[in-house]
This record gives sequence, structure tokens and C-alpha cells, in this order.
Amino acid sequence: MFWKPKTNPPPIKASDHGALAPPPTADTPLVAPAPSIRTSLGSDTVVSGRLSFSEPTRIEGTLRGEVRASDLLVVGETAIVEGVVRALTLIVLGEVRGEVRGAERVEIGRGGRLTGKVDAQCLIVREGGLLNADCRVIPTRATVHALRPEAEKMVDNG
Repeated sequence: MFWKPKTNPPPIKASDHGALAPPPTADTPLVAPAPSIRTSLGSDTVVSGRLSFSEPTRIEGTLRGEVRASDLLVVGETAIVEGVVRALTLIVLGEVRGEVRGAERVEIGRGGRLTGKVDAQCLIVREGGLLNADCRVIPTRATVHALRPEAEKMVDNG
């Protein structure tokens, strides 16, 4: 028999971001360890222009321009992103200055800073995070059913 000590709850994975779960505590990690993030830009990286990613990505360097991510995008503790960010899920642990457009979920972690504009379906600011932005939060649109009145029946009284 093996004894297993109690540990902190498992970290949140990119695939977990859409699922309903109890709110994490301030100490709960925001993302899974490095194996789930397959692409990264190191802290010594400085990029100007447009970048596009189709897999979970972590940025630790400086980016000026536009970044698109069709999956998870993590702006790490040492990162500065200036410009337009389009990501399915955005986690800000460093600094974002500019516009965040069309995100399903934006999380600002402890020490994270976001200034500018945010357009997202879900916005979370953790204790110690800073948000100084015009925000537009639009939850997922529920299915809409148009109700039409039944056509009046013509009754022949003749």
C-alpha cells in the first residue's frame, strides 16, 4: 500500500477553461505546467509585427504589433505586449497594453496588468491583478427561438 500526501488542486489546463468549475483560490495556478504549452517566446525575444499561433503559446518577451492565437495565449510574468491581441483564451501574468478582441476568456493573474480595451465573453481579475480598460463583456449567446403567433383561423359562419 502506498500513502499519497495531500497536494494542491491540479493546475488548470487549456481544455478546462470552458468548463464550469468552482472558483480557484488565489494560490491556484492559472495554467498547466510547460508540457501543455508547446510554443513559447523567451524573455530575450523582441518582436515587432504580426504573429499567429494555432497551439497553446506562452510569451515572455516583448511584442509590439498584433498577435492571434486560436488557442491559449499566456502573457508571462516578464512579457510586455503592445498592440492588438486576439486569442481564444488569454492569461495575463505580465503586461498587455492595447486591445483584446473577441476572446472567450480573459484572466488577469496576480501581478498581471491589462490597459486599453477588452472585448470578451468572460473576464476574471485575480487578487493582485490590475485592469485599467474599457470593458465589454458579452456572455455566450443562448439559443434564440423566435415565437410567431399562429395565423388566425378563418371561421366561416355562413
